[in-house]
Amino acid sequence: MKDLLSNEEIDSLLEMFRAEGVELDVGQSPQIGFDGKSEVEVRSVDLLKPNRFSREQIRSLEMMFETTAKSLAVTMSDKLRFDMICDCVAVEQIRLQQWIKVLTSPTAIYVLNMPPFQIPVLFTVTTGLLYGAVDRILGGSGRLSDARQDFTSAEYIVADAFVGPCLDKLCDSLEDLGEFSWTVQDRFCNPTMAQILPSQDVLLSVHFQVSSEYMRGDMRIAFPFAAVEPFLASIELGPGSTYRLPPGSMSDTTTKVLENVVVSMSVLLGKTEVPLRQLMDLSVGDVVALPTRVGEPLVAPVEGRPKFQGQVGKQGSRLAFQVGSVAES
Repeated sequence: MKDLLSNEEIDSLLEMFRAEGVELDVGQSPQIGFDGKSEVEVRSVDLLKPNRFSREQIRSLEMMFETTAKSLAVTMSDKLRFDMICDCVAVEQIRLQQWIKVLTSPTAIYVLNMPPFQIPVLFTVTTGLLYGAVDRILGGSGRLSDARQDFTSAEYIVADAFVGPCLDKLCDSLEDLGEFSWTVQDRFCNPTMAQILPSQDVLLSVHFQVSSEYMRGDMRIAFPFAAVEPFLASIELGPGSTYRLPPGSMSDTTTKVLENVVVSMSVLLGKTEVPLRQLMDLSVGDVVALPTRVGEPLVAPVEGRPKFQGQVGKQGSRLAFQVGSVAES
């Protein structure tokens, strides 16, 4: 009966569910006795932890956005005219309510239309990083001691010169899923205004950390699960490659890669066994008889495996081998 939940346990679980995953104070957890003698402490369990994406899909996305981070570093370095470092530090599934809580304040938040996604995408840049980029684009050093809570319209226009190329690279990183583009639907610096979806909707959150000598900050992009769901079949991790492809789809590419590979081929005239003493006594002019009869098809191994059968003859002044049949694989 220990495998069955008591009424008290069920009530505790329901209470955690209503609390939407909020951790309980373990020190105040109720003590529940299964048999009236021993007491078991109830531990908090997040029943609302998202599990929309499989581990293979998350790993595939991690590999994809790690490559994107390198492209972003090159793009930002070119735009700001000094070396920038960009690392993809997290790819995770998270609910919108929790995602808003992890945003540092102040943060510049962009609401993007990114077709063929049918639902808006959220993109954020910490204002310290964005103000540094604006200052650098306008000819400054990019070194700022503080940043205001919001941007003016003019500052947003300059900021777009930094954000736009970054969004272009993010769209390029999704090219295996389709041809993506972006437009800005809205932008603001108040995280509470990012509630564009129900709070419990699941997001795919990608977190980049950006740094340089004077500038440091975060960039995040969040894709609603409902937007990504139609593309899940294209992001399955396959053995030895980033994406799982249908069987046989790489045959033409494999053929082109392998057709110029050099392999060894020989013609086997015959095999025989001789005593070691006789082998040691062999000298120039001795003849070793082979079991192969004259005119009998000979085997031509390729890389040590029998592949062809045929006849030995002459082509001009050179010995040659005429293929008569091909061994089945």
